[in-house]
Amino acid sequence: MRATEQLQREIGALTATTEHPNGLCMVTASPKGEIKALHLHPALLGQGAQAVGQVVTETVQLATNAAVQASFNKMALALGDGMAIDVESIAGDSPFRSTWNPVVPPKDPAEQAPPERRQRSPRVEDPDEDAFFENPLWRR
Repeated sequence: MRATEQLQREIGALTATTEHPNGLCMVTASPKGEIKALHLHPALLGQGAQAVGQVVTETVQLATNAAVQASFNKMALALGDGMAIDVESIAGDSPFRSTWNPVVPPKDPAEQAPPERRQRSPRVEDPDEDAFFENPLWRR
């Protein structure tokens, strides 16, 4: 019982700090989505209210997902993987398992360079393509 109470206290006090991929906003949030701290870069404020709202909303979502993931991780360490799997089957997948969320962009300029593009071979027209799509038996 004491271990369960301790786990509840730790998860209740848990927060995660996340920076938006563009680096203009940083949020500390709880797993419940409570915003504990919000830092805006002055350059963001010059982009207008809609841009500020979008970046803040995205960053809060990333921070909340990171905090929820941290609580799943802490629960799995305390209760074991079997219990964590049972909780996920009830509550749904953990945020980082269900979606991929970039938390911090790469800082190395070499990592930010786009990969080289290869030329595609020219498209060859298929004379039977129209016949396939015109056949009503193939449609659903």
